[in-house]
Amino acid sequence: MKISRCSAIAVIAAVFATSALAATHTSAPLTPFRNTTTRSGYTIDTVGDTLGQARPQNTRLIIRVFGPDKKIVKPAQIALVDKSGAVINPVFREDRKVGHEENTGLPISVSPQAGTSGISVGGVGVDLNKIFGPKGTYSYTKVDWPKAIFTGDKRLQITLANGQTLLLPLTSIAK
Repeated sequence: MKISRCSAIAVIAAVFATSALAATHTSAPLTPFRNTTTRSGYTIDTVGDTLGQARPQNTRLIIRVFGPDKKIVKPAQIALVDKSGAVINPVFREDRKVGHEENTGLPISVSPQAGTSGISVGGVGVDLNKIFGPKGTYSYTKVDWPKAIFTGDKRLQITLANGQTLLLPLTSIAK
């Protein structure tokens, strides 16, 4: 009889330990990693903050969505959704344009040119793109959420301009 009571206590203890471990797994903040996922013909490319630009209390996610035609699609809304269906908007969102990363440094360019005598002469010019800032269309979106809510029990919801919603479990893009 004592053996069966000990066995029952051991089983109950194991169940409580497993449920406590599962609770801490979903409530611990996640760190995004690079991942590419396909949903309904759209390709979603995500990566975390590799340059450490987000505030220390936030988790940054960089998102690019490609349509079925392989063109970049700008999301109308990006949010996290918890198990109850509540939508949690990011504390920061910035949509970036094509060529933004190239607009660093001096606005002077040097290029080789052929002279009239056949001797190579360097040409110096002013790069107006670096002076007037980024041009072009949408490229990617940076979004930040507080680390405390970026947990495994949430899903990333991307709503497109056409009303279509794409859902990804955070555990598929972060660990």
